[in-house]
Amino acid sequence: MKTLLVLLAAACLCLVPVIAQANAHPTLYLEIYQYDTDPDDPDYGCVFLGTCPEICFHAQRPMVGELHCYNAKLPYNFGIVPIHVAKLDTPPLAAGWPLPCGPGGGWVTLSCGIANSGAPVTRLGLGVCPNFLQGPGTVPMAILFTATTACHDWYDHGAYMKYMSTSSVAATFFDITTNADDGILLLKNCQAIDEMPPQLVIGGRAQWGGTKSVICALDPTSVDLTTWGKIKGLYR
Repeated sequence: MKTLLVLLAAACLCLVPVIAQANAHPTLYLEIYQYDTDPDDPDYGCVFLGTCPEICFHAQRPMVGELHCYNAKLPYNFGIVPIHVAKLDTPPLAAGWPLPCGPGGGWVTLSCGIANSGAPVTRLGLGVCPNFLQGPGTVPMAILFTATTACHDWYDHGAYMKYMSTSSVAATFFDITTNADDGILLLKNCQAIDEMPPQLVIGGRAQWGGTKSVICALDPTSVDLTTWGKIKGLYR
């Protein structure tokens, strides 16, 4: 399975300079949403039917206000934690990835982990959004998934962790970590180029319950101004 994901990500063979196609500093965030019913339940089916777009994509474009990195908690409810990939330099305008290729920027594959701390919650597993494929790994500390049909911009989520609360409504925190299986944090852009720290940045955690103490990013889709010199410096 891991070989298949690598082949999918490597299939985009564009005759363009590598440096020009890399994102300057893609940034990973976590979001959190609460549901009283399992959103993956076929009888409820909001993920499958697309009636809860906040899980797999952002209907509001451009995004206004804070990223949804905090949610109050009720006992025995479902907490959904999507992984948000932002600050991508070039919108992936071309559909049909891996061929034809996008013009650079964007993303297709992510390898990471998610750790939780604070009040205990029950882990229910990883959900993969439409047009993504899950790779091997001991979830949630080893998460790998890749796009199967197109490049993606900040408004698409590829996967989400699902939890259930206990009787406690105290704060639970979620943080992005490196993938425990291979010890790396990795994003592949639309040219199948690996982007790793320091250019790949962890931008923010999510909090479920308790008094809000996290700082949710404002306009986390934007890209800071940079120069070709700074971008080239990342590859020296």
